[in-house]
Amino acid sequence: MELSRGLNRSHALLVSVLVCLAAFFAALLVRNGQSVPLRSAIRLNASALSDVQVQGDRVYYLEGGSLHCVNTKGKFVWNAGVDAASNFSVNKSGLAVWSGTRLTTIDINTGVPLGNIQLSQDVSYAVMGDVYSAAVIGPEHSSKVVLTDRYGNTVDTLTDFDELLVMDCGFFEGREIFWIMTLDSTGSEPVCRISTYKPGRRETGQINDMEQLIYRVIFRSNSILAVGTRYMAMYDYTGSETKSARVNLYGYYLEAADENEEPTLLFCPSDQTGKVKDARAVFAGSEYRIHMPVECRRLLVKDQTVYGISRERLAVTVLGTREVVTYDLPMQVNDVIGITTDKTAVITSGGAIYLIQLP
Repeated sequence: MELSRGLNRSHALLVSVLVCLAAFFAALLVRNGQSVPLRSAIRLNASALSDVQVQGDRVYYLEGGSLHCVNTKGKFVWNAGVDAASNFSVNKSGLAVWSGTRLTTIDINTGVPLGNIQLSQDVSYAVMGDVYSAAVIGPEHSSKVVLTDRYGNTVDTLTDFDELLVMDCGFFEGREIFWIMTLDSTGSEPVCRISTYKPGRRETGQINDMEQLIYRVIFRSNSILAVGTRYMAMYDYTGSETKSARVNLYGYYLEAADENEEPTLLFCPSDQTGKVKDARAVFAGSEYRIHMPVECRRLLVKDQTVYGISRERLAVTVLGTREVVTYDLPMQVNDVIGITTDKTAVITSGGAIYLIQLP
């Protein structure tokens, strides 16, 4: 009897040791660059050709005559009927939907339309702010910008863009200030210009750059970060540059940005587009170098964690560390659309859209 009890105890101890060893070696394989599988993937009821955008912990897409909002479990939050030929933009303030000359603003939480406005010319782009909305109308060069309140009442019309190409526009978060980025190519040297306006009042500031093409505007606390083909510069709202904050970007492009109060920006070599292995990460005045063990279709960043997605694998690293953990993806990836605040990647595969919860 004692011998039997001793054998049982020995057997249980052996099983425990083997379980611990298995866990240890599995962790060791991951640390040494071997992959473990990611199992969770949710397919959306939308094709890869749909207009899909990510904001916060929600995913928005147009399918037929409906604009859908789903959570990262793939469950519908709301649906709104729109024109089948509509376009839309979404940010923290809400959604702007346009088709032809009609602009509709939509509450981001409920999907309820807030305002409808019939404009004098076709809308090429629109965006919603905390207080106002903006619609760019008219021809590609010499556009006009109509500023409305959230309910569609016209507040101001900006018309001083003759011969200029409107490249982007938006609102300073939490402020009643509108910004617009234009390109003037009529002279001997092209000029990128970022102008700021107080709707219904006057222009409050202007940034002019004749040295490079600016292609992205990002906000950092009370500053404007203008990302261009040669460098990134920081300005205040009046257009004055902080010279000491310039970051040389020659040979690099902005791959991803986590736009918090202190944004995290990822820059990749220009010759690695679509096959990224290296990156420079800029956060809080510090710069980090990243090297991925696989060629990635895209890099994403969220909360100082960098995710590299290749056709079949995921690589994960945290800024300030050298460890890179890799995972096998549950399907082959054709394209990467974005990442939610709760770290769910939105990807396309085989003509469908999937949500993959990231570690």
